[in-house]
Amino acid sequence: MNDLTGARDIQSLFAANAAQDDFLQVGKLADTIGLCLSGGGYRAMIYHVGAIIRLNELGFLPRLAEVASVSGGSITAGLLALRWPDLRFDEDGRAVNLDTLLVSPLLRFAGKGIDIKAALYGLLPGCSADDSLVRAYDRHLFQGACLQDIPDSPRFTFMATNLQTGSGWRFGKSYAADYRVGMIDKPVIPLARVVAASSAFPPILSPVRIDLSRESVRPTAGADLHRAPFTTTAVLADGGIYDNLGLERVWKRCRTILVSNAGRTIPEVGRPTGRWIGQMVRALGLIQQQAEHSRRRILFGMANRGQRQVAYWSIDAAPAHYAVSDALALSAEEAAAAAALRTRLNPFSLDEQRLLLKSGYAGADAALRARGLAQNQPVASFSFLR
Repeated sequence: MNDLTGARDIQSLFAANAAQDDFLQVGKLADTIGLCLSGGGYRAMIYHVGAIIRLNELGFLPRLAEVASVSGGSITAGLLALRWPDLRFDEDGRAVNLDTLLVSPLLRFAGKGIDIKAALYGLLPGCSADDSLVRAYDRHLFQGACLQDIPDSPRFTFMATNLQTGSGWRFGKSYAADYRVGMIDKPVIPLARVVAASSAFPPILSPVRIDLSRESVRPTAGADLHRAPFTTTAVLADGGIYDNLGLERVWKRCRTILVSNAGRTIPEVGRPTGRWIGQMVRALGLIQQQAEHSRRRILFGMANRGQRQVAYWSIDAAPAHYAVSDALALSAEEAAAAAALRTRLNPFSLDEQRLLLKSGYAGADAALRARGLAQNQPVASFSFLR
């Protein structure tokens, strides 16, 4: 390809689908509802449980078409997907056994530390941290289940970052894919390994390697890396590296997008360290934060133009920030305390769990009512915490 041809190819991107009235220029958009669960370790896992409790009370769960998740959000989504066929919905669309099947098991799991054990295990000869992580998820939550054990609807998508290609690996029941490598139809990959890949934040817990040799990876349009080693082993890390809000799948398919964000905000530092390790860690954190902010601006821009209906709630925002007159009584100090909690996979106390549940519940309630997606009725208390 000569330089002139390359220039024409680049210029053609500006005109591609120019007549389409959608910023993302997608072809599969439908009048459906999608839920995005962000990363953030156990903190995110518990925060999203609080949000799901409120979504369940409002009858949203059976209305979901898509659930996309990364990192800590994938722990919550993984168990929700596995238990979905056993949920019993009443005439108002509320799962009456949500506490037994989802809430209680995840809160018990939040009391168990797995990151230090995984890191120490990875120091042993011939051992890896990802194997320890997979075993912990499987023992406490998934009991040998694979992707074919989750429901067809809603469609659950677990995101990981491919360290080989720099793009995202999407894992679901119907297919798993990296657009540069190809697609696996109806993958039988263990759910524990998929969730481990989605939540393996580097450098301690990643990479997670997934053996693809027993899967049939077929080429797709644009799969320029459809060859070994890319098609035989996937070397993956936390999905939050690529998209910490889990938006990629949902905003291309659903006109209504619900986003639960429990991700980490990089704090201000008056005197940043001059040491190169500290600078590197902070710079990488700021790069990731700016990528997340850019996606959020796109999301809000599409909402402002009427291309998407968006309800977005964040762990660092108190309910009063959503301009709902009868918002739940969660103070700005409580919201700040929740946002300051660690994003590790180590034990959370009962008080920490309650704070995160309240934050997720109150955030979801305020955001949904502020955007007109739920009836604007006062909610007196956090009765589920009793």
